Amino acid sequence: IWNQSSGINAEYGGYQQPYNPNTYQQPAPEPVQPVAVEKPPVPEQYGAMLSTLDGAVNACRNATQNNTHKRKLDEVSLKLEALKDKLRYDCVSGTVVNDLNGIAGALSVNDYNQALMIHSRIAQTANF
Repeated sequence: IWNQSSGINAEYGGYQQPYNPNTYQQPAPEPVQPVAVEKPPVPEQYGAMLSTLDGAVNACRNATQNNTHKRKLDEVSLKLEALKDKLRYDCVSGTVVNDLNGIAGALSVNDYNQALMIHSRIAQTANF
């Protein structure tokens, strides 16, 4: 039904075929490679606190087989990285740092109730 020489399709009443946008696709652009940004180290005064918090997350991760818990712990790890960024650039108040040190201290002696109380206080009063 297609007439090669005239480019007319008799099936469409003598007109050319309708425009099909999928026929004329442009090539996909080259993907942009992300540039690795070197972050400065977290100041030393936060090392013990962050080590304790990271250790608690890792201990929880090793203690569970539940996939939901593992996903939540992955989220916690991302939030710890965000906290480290804020500590790197001195964006955390002294009060919050003291409370975080309190949480780390409570975790290091397995006083989870105390750690939870301090966490609740930070969540209610701190402005990150």
